[in-house]
Amino acid sequence: MSATRRCHLLLGMTISLLVSFSAVAQNPAPAPPQKLSLTAALVLTPEFCATVTEKKHEKFPVGKAACTELEPALQPVFTSLARVDDTSKAGDAQLVLEPKFSDVGSTQKAFAFSNRELTVLVDWTVRDQSGKVIWLETVQGLAKRHIGNLYTHGSNLKHIVNDSVQDMAQQSAAKMSSAPELLKLSVASVK
Repeated sequence: MSATRRCHLLLGMTISLLVSFSAVAQNPAPAPPQKLSLTAALVLTPEFCATVTEKKHEKFPVGKAACTELEPALQPVFTSLARVDDTSKAGDAQLVLEPKFSDVGSTQKAFAFSNRELTVLVDWTVRDQSGKVIWLETVQGLAKRHIGNLYTHGSNLKHIVNDSVQDMAQQSAAKMSSAPELLKLSVASVK
């Protein structure tokens, strides 16, 4: 191999390393959610937990995954978080958190090793003890995964649903912990 060829090869490798390091530096790991000095009741109704969305002859059991992922993701955001199945059971919680699926969308690819995306959108309504709406937000969860072949499609479908719902739960925690309305209420409750 000639010296010029080696120099070009080394230069190309150096540039690709710098690009990958700069991409990592631009996308740092998300900061842990800020804890709010508030108690909350997370309303996960049986209907919400049983939500199965069907798109192009495929079923996405997003409700079951959401009911597993939301509580652990939101726990660090509040001083106390109780899971209830009806808003009337919120008790003395300062906030009532009500999620609702607004859309689930997926891309379709033709080949087993093609990557597909699954997007889960959840509308959040946060109310205070009097029932007044404090915060409304739509949160998106996104995951990418291979479609899979005849044997792996079911497993890949389960994983993409879990991954997109987990992303939605983490995004929800981050947005709630940084929402100005909730921060203001948190500060007011400490005084």
